[in-house]
Amino acid sequence: MERDAFLTTARIGVGRGRVPNAPDDDPGPLVPDLPFADVAAMFAENVEKVDGHVHTGDPLEALDEIVTRHGSGPLLSWDADQLPIPGVLPHLENLGCIRVDAHVPGDPDARRVHQSGYMDVHIGLTGAEAGFAETGSVVVHSGAGMPRMASLVPLIHIALLPAGRIFRSPMHWLTEPGTQIAAHTNVVYITGPSRTADIEQQLNLGVHGPRELHVIVV
Repeated sequence: MERDAFLTTARIGVGRGRVPNAPDDDPGPLVPDLPFADVAAMFAENVEKVDGHVHTGDPLEALDEIVTRHGSGPLLSWDADQLPIPGVLPHLENLGCIRVDAHVPGDPDARRVHQSGYMDVHIGLTGAEAGFAETGSVVVHSGAGMPRMASLVPLIHIALLPAGRIFRSPMHWLTEPGTQIAAHTNVVYITGPSRTADIEQQLNLGVHGPRELHVIVV
């Protein structure tokens, strides 16, 4: 087909604003009709399969366990009112995790100095909007009081996930009443720790993001 004829056909198709031969009736949400499954157990199993860790029970005891294993250090966190449970930040501070200011200055020189301090950040603490049982993924968004760097910069990412926010799949979450994915400037699906394979196909963890992912179900 010649270029002009192709472009004419494309313009007509775009102008119609619909998929050719599509049915006129809206089929509604395309949620898979799947047999019953224990989504909490499935989620925990699949998080472990991608080298993550799931903690249930008392969330403060889970934090104690993580800090005991990996040591304390500078902490990059969401604000307290954005986390799903109270008292988490004071508890981590008592364990020796001192919170780092997440506000990045606008001035280039001040921003460079500020961001150089992130090299020492050890733990990142965030909430989680949802978890997906089929893949062991967590959804983290960003906004006021919820810096995206808290899930990207530290060596250890701790995500606090409400038990009622575990869904079978992304489609089950997207069709849930109240899900407003377009309301956030940044939405990330995280599946396990950061991983990179080099030219020799050797898997390396933590090269471009956290080396450890801990999901605390609250």
